[in-house]
Amino acid sequence: MNIESLSVNDLKPAPYNPRLRLKPGDAAWEKLERSLDEFDLVQPIVWNRQTGHIVSGHQRLAVLKHRGYESVDCAVVDLSIEKEKALNVTLNNQSVGSDWDAEKLVDLVSELQSLPDFDATLTGFDEQQLKDLVLTPCLSEEAEMVEEFNESLTRVTFEIPNELWEQTRKEFDEILSRHPQIRLHVGT
Repeated sequence: MNIESLSVNDLKPAPYNPRLRLKPGDAAWEKLERSLDEFDLVQPIVWNRQTGHIVSGHQRLAVLKHRGYESVDCAVVDLSIEKEKALNVTLNNQSVGSDWDAEKLVDLVSELQSLPDFDATLTGFDEQQLKDLVLTPCLSEEAEMVEEFNESLTRVTFEIPNELWEQTRKEFDEILSRHPQIRLHVGT
């Protein structure tokens, strides 16, 4: 891997980059800033010498520029525009890597949450996502509205593949018929 320190002014965003641009105040921007604060730039910007385009790292570079950085370490590639575009998609494509092993992820996050004086949101998951991930009961907005009646709700989120919905819907209907106080919210 060829790493070079380059001026941020020489790094041109790829005009075709399909990722949505983050801006200060966006939740994802804040998470990225926090990650850079805690871990520094451990994944270099990828820059193509032939075109001058950023291939990967548009968001990281935006945060660093916003912070006043004048230069940044980059992994330098020397690719045709076609290969550059393919690499851009590959490096940003979530389906190129593998999915989480849910059990290991829950175990790991639970372990981090149990550590004293450790902020598990450094994982990039916010507090609500962490609660949802490890099934920690929390009051929903609806529960806060009925709190005067000393009622509380536990919110459970299921993500069901479309092809399994009809099969699992019957199971949910059965549960709902036995427990009329349970409400089900379905969305896509």
